[in-house]
Amino acid sequence: MSSKPVSLGWVFRPDRANGGPDRAVEHAGTPVRAVGRTADDGGRVEVVLADGVRIQAYRHEVVPG
Repeated sequence: MSSKPVSLGWVFRPDRANGGPDRAVEHAGTPVRAVGRTADDGGRVEVVLADGVRIQAYRHEVVPG
């Protein structure tokens, strides 16, 4: 068993099944800085990426990484 510290972060992985030009696929794999608490009428929350970009995404599109 290793006693090395582990760093867990979150990354944005857009759901390609819900495609469209606004799905921000160019940001796939980008680390996530913050996720909003309140979802909009479509079930999306505001996600702030590490580079400062703000996108609307489903919670399941923010995954450990």
